[in-house]
Amino acid sequence: MSTKRNQAPHEGLFLKIFQNLDNARHFLKKHMSEELQKRFDLDTLRLEPTTYVDEKLKKHYSDLVFSVRLVGYKNQFAKIYLLFEHKSSPDPLTGVQVLKYMALQWLDLQEQHMLVDGKLPPIIPIVIYQGQEDDRNMCSSFHYLVEMPSESFKVYIPDFSFAFFNVRGMDEAKVQEKILLKFYVEIIKYQNDPSVKEIPPRLVRGLIESLGHRTALEYIDIFFRYLVKSTGYLTQEDYKKALELLPEGGETIMETLADQWKQQGREEAREAILLEKPIWEERAEIKATQEILIDVAGDCHGPLPNSLQNKIKSINSIDNLRTLTRKVYKTQSLDEFTELVNRAAQN
Repeated sequence: MSTKRNQAPHEGLFLKIFQNLDNARHFLKKHMSEELQKRFDLDTLRLEPTTYVDEKLKKHYSDLVFSVRLVGYKNQFAKIYLLFEHKSSPDPLTGVQVLKYMALQWLDLQEQHMLVDGKLPPIIPIVIYQGQEDDRNMCSSFHYLVEMPSESFKVYIPDFSFAFFNVRGMDEAKVQEKILLKFYVEIIKYQNDPSVKEIPPRLVRGLIESLGHRTALEYIDIFFRYLVKSTGYLTQEDYKKALELLPEGGETIMETLADQWKQQGREEAREAILLEKPIWEERAEIKATQEILIDVAGDCHGPLPNSLQNKIKSINSIDNLRTLTRKVYKTQSLDEFTELVNRAAQN
């Protein structure tokens, strides 16, 4: 079942760029086949307030649903489904997710009694990928994902194709006319290249010249927040110099970026702590087991000499310490126990 999108501004560069109908329309005109474009009245393109990606997959996928009228039909419409995959490498089984989300859309329309003459509307699925890994293993035909013991199986397996676009491989000439798409593609392509340092000042100048001041600030903010998160080539000074090109408003964006740097620093510190946690826990367990062994041996043989206590504390194998704790009750003298400790310390 679909869910409503939160009314707060979308996080994520993809959603911000493609929820703009002008950008989405331009992208479709440049990347859809002429035959499909003849069937769509793209002037009627409308963004639906729904998402089909469930919570557990939101780390890897985002989606946008559009409706558009079909040319030559009175009340018929089609759906265009943009699924954005933001994994580091494309998932060969993305087609399974596409099939699931298409089925959910059709079920929604049926439940809402929105079918025309009892027919399901066409859905055009488009997958957009912006990761760094090669996408040559992607299969846009569903039949390629299913093991077919023989040809007779094919009639029982659904088959469809989806358009797959890797942002890094897009032809920049096709998006030059739309400045937001132009910078979106450029940033995705060069975020891991030292030349990304040339982009911020050009982006600021370009958006200020092409958009209204308030809209330009909004997009500069989200572009820069994405860059802070995605590239290590840009310094705080790079952002500061670019924002100085603004007549006003750069200070507020810089404050937003400063908050993001602080948050990232806290997250990195937290991750470092979590990575170290098992080591600390193991050390604490070893120390506690050493103390228990010293106490148990003291109960059996009287206070242990400092040299023997230090020898026990030099044993860092939890298994050896536990074995000694079990055996201490069987030792007849301190000398016998000391011999066991010396052997364990040598292992």
